[in-house]
Amino acid sequence: MRVSETTRDRILAAVCEVLYISEAELFDGDSTDLRELGLDSVRFVLLMKQLGVTRGSELQKRLVSDLSVAGWAQILEQGQPESAT
Repeated sequence: MRVSETTRDRILAAVCEVLYISEAELFDGDSTDLRELGLDSVRFVLLMKQLGVTRGSELQKRLVSDLSVAGWAQILEQGQPESAT
């Protein structure tokens, strides 16, 4: 499955902004474990806000299962729309 560049770019921009890194610091490319670059629970919440993911949602739980740009892009591409409740 090919992930759209826009989804990847949006995730990458948010990750770089919140973790204060550049794309070059993804030493294992999009598969780099973001915890190794400083992702913690506070930064995870900030990233979820930037990506428009509702706190405690099923989507957020799926994103926790793969803490990488590649994993998030794939999950968001499959994306179930967030409910507006």
